[in-house]
Amino acid sequence: MSNPWYESQSPVDTEYPRPEPLRISDMVAPRKLPPGAGWRKALYSTTFRRINLGESPAERHHRELRTRIRRHIRKQYVIGFVSGKGGVGKTTMTASIGGVFRECRPENVVAIDAVPGFGTLAGRIDEAPPGDYLAVLEDTDVQGYADIREHLGQNNIGLDVLAGNRSSDQPRPLVPAMLTGVLSRLRRTHNIILIDTADDMEHPVMKPVLDACDSLVLVSGLTADTSLPVTRAIDALRSMGYHELVSRSVVVLNDTRNNYESAARSRLEEHFTQRGATVEFMPFDPHLAQGGIIDIRHELRPKTRLRLFEIAATLADKYIPDSDRAH
Repeated sequence: MSNPWYESQSPVDTEYPRPEPLRISDMVAPRKLPPGAGWRKALYSTTFRRINLGESPAERHHRELRTRIRRHIRKQYVIGFVSGKGGVGKTTMTASIGGVFRECRPENVVAIDAVPGFGTLAGRIDEAPPGDYLAVLEDTDVQGYADIREHLGQNNIGLDVLAGNRSSDQPRPLVPAMLTGVLSRLRRTHNIILIDTADDMEHPVMKPVLDACDSLVLVSGLTADTSLPVTRAIDALRSMGYHELVSRSVVVLNDTRNNYESAARSRLEEHFTQRGATVEFMPFDPHLAQGGIIDIRHELRPKTRLRLFEIAATLADKYIPDSDRAH
């Protein structure tokens, strides 16, 4: 008769998870980044770097925005700017947000004037761009950026611009084939492409624009008459089958008049959010309102510059690699 006390027992599982190897960095307190402005920087400097309170909340927020804007983008990210109505600052937003992307990223960034008539995008970036669509298309020896750069304007932070129709005596209407050809070439040389589009959503050029875009910025005013065209544009996009593109869109409520009602802003934010768009507010800035070349580094109010960085970061967040998209 077997005695249970003498039967071999199953060995108790005494294995424990192996501890992670100790790293030198685990034994050292994380170093605070030194402050870059304000009284914190003054204290840091006057104490010969002995007292380091670290970044202020504002500095930390700005650094985090830059990190988001610098996120890895494979191939290209094409952003279209739409309004459905002139006079709401669409072209200004194209140049300003393009400038922020170029300031934060090492790759080439280009803004394209795809307004079929006489667009004004180049006048916000470079008053005397050397070429236009035909110059790019007729150059049969474009091998890289240095070649195509000869036909592009550029501002003081390196944002490139492809000008639209600039000659009133010999107008060259923009047609879909021209836009498609130019985009094909710029995709070889630029990582971020921003397109300032026509106000007319039904213009033939809009289809190749929308087909090329990864995201949209819909620029709206803060009144009923300046916001209605954006509502209609969203409805038109959905009717044309661009549901996913609308889901990756950002509506910018742009204060171009320095006069709006807070209640109207709240209603519009709720209205466009219900339509599936992310909504951002852009405050009035006299530098942007006066026209001419935009200098986002030196001439903007701090609040305006911060808002542009926040909008650009939101757009960067909306980038989705082709492999992760629903087809």
